[in-house]
Amino acid sequence: MNIAVVGGGLAGLAIALGCEQHGHDVTLYEAEEELGGRMKTRTQGDHHIDLGFHVLHTAYPTVQRWIDVPALCAKSMDACTMTIQPSTGKRRILGDALRSLRYLFPTVRSVGFLDGLRFLRWRLSTSGRDLERSMDRPSPSIRDGLKRRKFHPETRRVLEPLFAGITLDPTLSERMAFADFAWGAMAHGQMIVPQNGIGAVPKQIAGQLRSTTVHLGATVSSVSATTVEANGETATFDRVVLAVPQHVTRSMLPQIPLDHQPAERMTSTVAFIASEAPYNQARLLVNEEWGSEGNDVVHVHVPTNLHPHPSGQHWVVATLLGRAALQPDIEAVKSELRTWFGECVDGWEPLTTTTVRHALPQTDPHHHQRMLDDVEINGVLLAGDHRAHPSVQGTLQSAERVLRHLNIPIPRRA
Repeated sequence: MNIAVVGGGLAGLAIALGCEQHGHDVTLYEAEEELGGRMKTRTQGDHHIDLGFHVLHTAYPTVQRWIDVPALCAKSMDACTMTIQPSTGKRRILGDALRSLRYLFPTVRSVGFLDGLRFLRWRLSTSGRDLERSMDRPSPSIRDGLKRRKFHPETRRVLEPLFAGITLDPTLSERMAFADFAWGAMAHGQMIVPQNGIGAVPKQIAGQLRSTTVHLGATVSSVSATTVEANGETATFDRVVLAVPQHVTRSMLPQIPLDHQPAERMTSTVAFIASEAPYNQARLLVNEEWGSEGNDVVHVHVPTNLHPHPSGQHWVVATLLGRAALQPDIEAVKSELRTWFGECVDGWEPLTTTTVRHALPQTDPHHHQRMLDDVEINGVLLAGDHRAHPSVQGTLQSAERVLRHLNIPIPRRA
């Protein structure tokens, strides 16, 4: 078959590779000048900064099927989260005691005995064999779900910004089932950061393509079951796959059933160069007061704690969500971080600012399946995280579903 794949992100690359290795002719269209979609890494000198905060979960079954994890030369984040109350300077630790016993007492001190038991019960309810089983039943929103789990308000001050950062959703309207899935992924695997940034993941798949024709900078204006119009020219194919973000899919296929109006989820990061790291662990530092006046930074991480820079300098990266992410104010972020870390922030130099629009899809909160029903609409095959859930697992699963629909086996990992 002659197959067109529109979209050079993770899903599109996986589909192109599967089709190519099964002997089909593949043409790949990508609007940007590089492949990778939203999993991008920017090079700054001799180091790498991801566009948005990214980790790769080794517990995802699809990661094990598609990605050569050792080849990423990745390092693991700590199996815990650290939090701060900027107004008091108080810090807390929430860790997985079943992964590392040393986090047991710090976590109990942080949340109390009852919420410690609630964490343990939540942890034991997850399944390493089937991370997504919670998505097979109706679910409240994350905000309501945390209340139904009877976590105390002090504990929700940690969990709410943590999951807002994971889903990029300040309203926490994502399904609690997704929080259960994410909790299970953190419990049953490692959160790793590739040495050369998250962009190394799609590059690894793209590097296996041999015969696929790739068109970069391709403005695709329309698609049908057998045609793609790009840069003013129309080409004909046996099958067409649309593997683009949610908002682009809806603009190109307006006939898609509209059960809800997705809100845009955006994120920005503001990175600084520091002579010394504000903390030395490979952890997120989550803002317990996020959302209150003057608290726009949801969390901070220090990537050089995992992958040191040759100069000995450190990079401190602050993450913003929602309206605050639209036009990041570097000086305002720096002023806010001064309440976190003190006067040392005055010596930090701005490094780079990144903004990712439409960074993740929004799932209909009333949906309670692992994937949306339709694998094709009007003959156009659909892939991408918006067809499942906002994760690498969901993205690659959507690609696998398209391959199965075409009776194409999943490639054996290189």
